[in-house]
Amino acid sequence: MPLGLIGSLELAKRSLDTNMRAIELTGHNLANVSNPAYSRQRLKIQTGDTLPDSTGPIGTGSTVSGIEQVRSKLIDTQITTETSVTGFLEGKQKALEFAEVNLGQALDRQSSTAEGATAAQGIGGQQGLVEGFTDFFNALQSLSTSPNSTADRQIVLLEAESLTNKFNALNQRLARLRTDLNTSVKEDVTEVNTLITQIAAISLSVTTAETGDNEGSANDLRDRRQGKLEELAKLVSFQSSEDVTTGTLSLFIGGVEMINADNASNSITTTTDANGGVQVQATSGTALALTGGVIKGTIDARDGDIAKLNSDINTLAGTMITIFNLVHGAGFALDGTTTGQPFFNGTTAADIAVNATIRADPSLIQASANGDTGNNQIALSLASLGQLPQAALGNLTFAESYNQSVANLGQALNNTNTELLDQGAVNQMLLRRRDSLSGVSIDEEMANLIIFQRAFQASARMVQTLDELLQSVISLAR
Repeated sequence: MPLGLIGSLELAKRSLDTNMRAIELTGHNLANVSNPAYSRQRLKIQTGDTLPDSTGPIGTGSTVSGIEQVRSKLIDTQITTETSVTGFLEGKQKALEFAEVNLGQALDRQSSTAEGATAAQGIGGQQGLVEGFTDFFNALQSLSTSPNSTADRQIVLLEAESLTNKFNALNQRLARLRTDLNTSVKEDVTEVNTLITQIAAISLSVTTAETGDNEGSANDLRDRRQGKLEELAKLVSFQSSEDVTTGTLSLFIGGVEMINADNASNSITTTTDANGGVQVQATSGTALALTGGVIKGTIDARDGDIAKLNSDINTLAGTMITIFNLVHGAGFALDGTTTGQPFFNGTTAADIAVNATIRADPSLIQASANGDTGNNQIALSLASLGQLPQAALGNLTFAESYNQSVANLGQALNNTNTELLDQGAVNQMLLRRRDSLSGVSIDEEMANLIIFQRAFQASARMVQTLDELLQSVISLAR
C-alpha cells in the first residue's frame, strides 16, 4: 500500500535525521583534522525496509546503521613495528652522541678507515689524549738533550701529570655517562609501566562500549588506544592481539604477558648487573627478550660501543703504565742511584697517576742508562715509546690506538645515523599511506558538508510540503 501523507512525513523525518547526523559527523572529522592519532569516520547509511504494494515494493527512506572508522589494522601494525625500530636507533644515537660530547672532541664520521683518516686529521683535538701524548713525549725528547736539567725534568713531570689528568677526567666523564644512561633507562621503564596501565584501561573501555546492549565501534577510544600503543612502541618492542570473540586486548613485551584480556597483569622493572649496568626484566622476575625501542637502543649502546671505548682506554692506560715503568725502571736517577720507584702508579685510566715521590723530586727520574749524569739513553728510550707500536695495542702506537678507539665510536655513530635516515624514509612512507587512507581531508569534508546541507534543506522542504498537504486535507474534512 502507498505510504500516504503520514508515511511520507515519516520518510522525510528519517531523511532529516540521517543528514543531520552526517553533518554532525563531518564536524567531528573537521575538528580532528590536526589530530595525528585520529582516523576519519563516516556514516553507514542503509536503505530502510520496504513496504509491499501492488506496483512493487515501496521504499521508506534511509536509516543510520552505524559509524565506521576508516583504518587499516595492517598499516597500524606496520607503523607500530617500525616505530620500535626507530626508537631503538634513536636511543642508540642519543647515547653515542653523549659519548662524543664526553670525549670532548669531534668525531670523523666520514673516514673510510677506522684509524688512518682519523689519526691523520688529528682528531684527538687540542684537549684530547693525543695532544697529551704529544706534549709528554716531546718533553721527554727535550730531556734527552739535557738529561741533567732540573727544569726539563720538571716539564716532563708537568706534562705527565697533565696526561694522567686527561685519562682520569675521560674515565670520570664516561662513568658519569654510564650513570646517566642507567637513569634514562629507569625513567623509560617508569613511562612504559604508565602506558601499560593506560592501554589496559582504554582497552577495557573499548570492550565495555562495544559489548552488551551497546552497538557499534568505539572509534574514538580505539584511536586513543592506538596512539598509546605507538607511544609504547617507541620505548619498547611488543606484540599485541585482539580476541576475535570478546574483543579484549592482550599484550606481550619481550615474550612476557603484560596485559591479559584488558587487565594489566604484569609490568617491567630494573635490575643491576655485575658491571653496574641497569637491565630490565618483568616484575615477576622473568627475563625480557627485547628487540627494539629506546630502552633496547640505550642499553645496547652503553654495553656495546661505549663499554668498548671505556675498555680500550683502560687498556691504553694500563699498557702505558706497564711499558713506561719497565723502561724507566732500568735507568738511574740524577744522583747515579736506582730508586726502584715506578714513574706511573695505577693500572687503568681511573687511577693512573704520576708517582708522588718522583713528582716531589724531579731528580729521581731515571734518565741515565749507566749512572752517568750526562747519559741520556733511558730518556731517549722513553721518548721513543711514543712512536713504537705496542703488541698489547694491536701493534699501534699509544696515539694511534686512542685514535682508532675514537674512530670506532665515530663509525658506530655514523652507521646509526645512516640507518636512522633510512628508517625515517620507511616511517614517512607508512605514515603517508595511513594518512591517505585515514587522514581527514578538508576539501572532501567540505564537499560532503555541502551535500548533506542541501539534502537536509530538501528534506526540510519536503516536510513543509507534506505539512501543507496535510493541512489541506484536514480543512476539507471540516
